Amino acid sequence: MGKREAGDPEQGSLFGDLDDFTLWRQEWQGMPEFAHEDLTPWKSVVVHFGSRADKDAFAKLVDQTVTDKTQSIWYPEAEIGHFANKMYVDEGAG
Repeated sequence: MGKREAGDPEQGSLFGDLDDFTLWRQEWQGMPEFAHEDLTPWKSVVVHFGSRADKDAFAKLVDQTVTDKTQSIWYPEAEIGHFANKMYVDEGAG
């Protein structure tokens, strides 16, 4: 059996040939910058309710929907952005 070099795809390397793994750098040349805002909360508080009526009163007080499945809310209510369905399109291609 011959000696195999590191990165040999037949060796079972996680990324195969390392050069293939770094080809993304070429694909991303010229792409626009993406400024990622810090969207983490300033402070979080856990609120416990003694009854359903207490939960309903709290929801009315903050003017938001709070169901039995609600795990968190923003106050004031925040518009939640969805970015997973966004993509860049090269309108000059094709």
